[in-house]
Amino acid sequence: MAKDMLDAIYAAEEEFGRREDEAKAQSEQTVAQAKQEAKELIELRAEKAREQAQAELEAVQAENEKTLQKANEEAATECEKISAAAERNRPAVIKHAAEAILK
Repeated sequence: MAKDMLDAIYAAEEEFGRREDEAKAQSEQTVAQAKQEAKELIELRAEKAREQAQAELEAVQAENEKTLQKANEEAATECEKISAAAERNRPAVIKHAAEAILK
């Protein structure tokens, strides 16, 4: 009877060790899988962030291009106004300059 009890204890200890090893292996596998999933998630989020940043950059560049075009058009209009005013005032400026030289 004592031998049966010792055999049962020994078998229980072996079973416990086997289950413990299985639990450790399962735990290690779960950790490895969680790390892989986290890595993939980070990579996915990083790619989405890059795509979003690129889209925002392109939108800003397009807006800047429009702003630059508008500024160029406004500058050209101002230059035309200044040239027209200079052309209108040219005879008076020449007359005043001639009068100043002749005095």
